[in-house]
Order: sequence, then C-alpha cells, then structure tokens
Amino acid sequence: MSRVGQPARFLVVGIGGYVVNLGVFAVLHTLGTPYVPASILSYAVANALMYLGNRYFTFRLGHEGFWSAYARYMLVGAVVVGLNAAILAALVEGTGINAVLGQAISLLLITPVAFVLFKRWTFRIRPA
Repeated sequence: MSRVGQPARFLVVGIGGYVVNLGVFAVLHTLGTPYVPASILSYAVANALMYLGNRYFTFRLGHEGFWSAYARYMLVGAVVVGLNAAILAALVEGTGINAVLGQAISLLLITPVAFVLFKRWTFRIRPA
C-alpha cells in the first residue's frame, strides 16, 4: 500500500466521523447534555461507524478477525475519547471557548495520535 494512500483514506473516513461526531455532539449539547458526556457519546457513535470505514476502506481488510480487531478498536477508542475529553475540558474551562468549537479543535488535535494507534495496534499493520 502506498504511504500516501492509507493516511488519505483514513482522513476521508475521519472526515465522515468528524461530521457525525460534531452533529451528534451539537444535538446532545443543545438538548442540555453537559459537554463532556456529550463528547463521549458522540465519539462512541462516530467510532463505531469509523471502524467499518477504516477496516474495509482505509486498510482494506477482510472479515477475518473482525470482532477481535473491534475489541482493540474500542480500547484505542477509549484512550482517544479520554484524550479528547481532557483537551475539550481544557479548551472550554481554560479559554472559555464555545464547547462545539472546542470539540471541533480537540478532534483535529487527536487525529494523528489516533491514526498511529488504530493502524499499529487495532489493525496490527506494521511499516514495511
């Protein structure tokens, strides 16, 4: 696989997940859900959808090992959502920015870390 192909496909899947995450977050936050629980719930929804996209589109893997990889994906997702919530809280509490904007910024900041963790541990793809 090309060095550019996987990160580009990861970004395509990530953009879709980003839109879903922000949409769910905005709805939950508008309905009165505090921003940290809204962040966690919106990430969980987007995370499940992104697993499918990354498995079949980004890394082009088959069905073998689907559930064991999904368990690893959920564990990495828990680390990523924890980082996201911490960054979001720091942005909102530390700078006073709007929670939706904070969520948007936080998601962008954790993307490189998420790519490496998902690729190397969840899908166990090593550099050639």
